[in-house]
Amino acid sequence: MNEYEYSFKVESIERYIDYCNNNGYELIDKVKQTRTLYRNSNKTMARITINDNKMFLDFKEDNLTEDILKIRKESLPLEFNDIKSINSILDFLEYKKDITLIRNRKIYEKDNVKFEIDEYESPEVYNVVAIEGEKEEVDKVYNELEV
Repeated sequence: MNEYEYSFKVESIERYIDYCNNNGYELIDKVKQTRTLYRNSNKTMARITINDNKMFLDFKEDNLTEDILKIRKESLPLEFNDIKSINSILDFLEYKKDITLIRNRKIYEKDNVKFEIDEYESPEVYNVVAIEGEKEEVDKVYNELEV
């Protein structure tokens, strides 16, 4: 499955939360996450995401770039109950641990557009806004925001 996403760092998330609230977006999730990234020589990354005592594993193309627009393949997340199972899979597929991120995430959604608004706590403090979904609608929202 391909992901079409604008993702960028921001000083403050308030403007984006206000945009969502004033334009009919629904807050569908608010969660603290710990995400550990693993990389492989095949230019993919694995991600273990833990939130609310749930554990998920997914995979994504690893194209490290500063580009705001990112178009890349990603898998659907698999839920696990046991970290040993995840580590066994990652070890077998030769993924190496890279970094662990801790963040607070708010997800807003309307039609085919989703805002993921993140406040990172570790390893450094910063904010990221991602707008993802169907190309035409995401382009329109991104242009309205005049980022």
